[in-house]
Amino acid sequence: MTVVVVELDGSISVELTSGDSKPCSYTVIHEGEQVAQYETSADPRTAGGRIGLRNIICRHVSGVEKSAINDQLSTEISKNAEALSNELDSE
Repeated sequence: MTVVVVELDGSISVELTSGDSKPCSYTVIHEGEQVAQYETSADPRTAGGRIGLRNIICRHVSGVEKSAINDQLSTEISKNAEALSNELDSE
């Protein structure tokens, strides 16, 4: 299992890996503290998966703008596409 870390906004990061019961597992970390962890069938490489992840981040981290998080997720997930494919498609 490989953990793919996506850095957002300097103080927010998301650890993405394959889940135990569902294909994707996300851990949202804000200022060094875990604020959310969940498993989903929504792939972060798709628009729907990114929107779901963005909504979780915005729900658990105060003061962030949805559009800024959305843009950062799109950029960072694209940068990590190969690592994500290796991890999420290996199941």
